[in-house]
Amino acid sequence: MIEYLTRQDFEELSSGSLSLEHAGQQLELRVVETRDLPSVSTRQSSFSLVLEGPVSPVLPQGIHGLLHPQHGRLDLFMVPIGRDASHTRYELIFN
Repeated sequence: MIEYLTRQDFEELSSGSLSLEHAGQQLELRVVETRDLPSVSTRQSSFSLVLEGPVSPVLPQGIHGLLHPQHGRLDLFMVPIGRDASHTRYELIFN
């Protein structure tokens, strides 16, 4: 399923339309950046995605079940890449 996801599947989502459950809490995530990447596999198109979530809790690097409004639950590898006073950012790479 995830091999068919494209950058466009995330670019047009409204704020708060992505979420995941962590430690019994429903966390809303917002797409803040999408970017094409050089293709390194047979995948149709490689891209990166940066999501912004609440400042706490900080999700650990690893596979998380992201809930997408059209595609349902997607088990994706996420890496925390930054944090400020109000948000934590995560990066996902699709290649």
